[in-house]
Amino acid sequence: MPKIHDLKILPTYFDDVAKGRKTFELRFDDRGYFEGDLLLLREWENGTYTGRRVVVKVTYILKGFDGLKDGWVILSIKRVKGGLK
Repeated sequence: MPKIHDLKILPTYFDDVAKGRKTFELRFDDRGYFEGDLLLLREWENGTYTGRRVVVKVTYILKGFDGLKDGWVILSIKRVKGGLK
């Protein structure tokens, strides 16, 4: 069963994800991400949520790669149209 991860994202990155230009997330793997999980990315600015959000699905996970610090992952993501239902 896929998990839903509620995460903060800065405005610059939020806009790029929302427009489909940014199709990856670099994250510390403290949540145990799996392919198929959903990320609820909520825009975070000046210490508070702005109210904007986007939902993406994890389609691939890169970890244990030379040049990538231990404990960190690169998540390939695809926007979910309609968000969470």
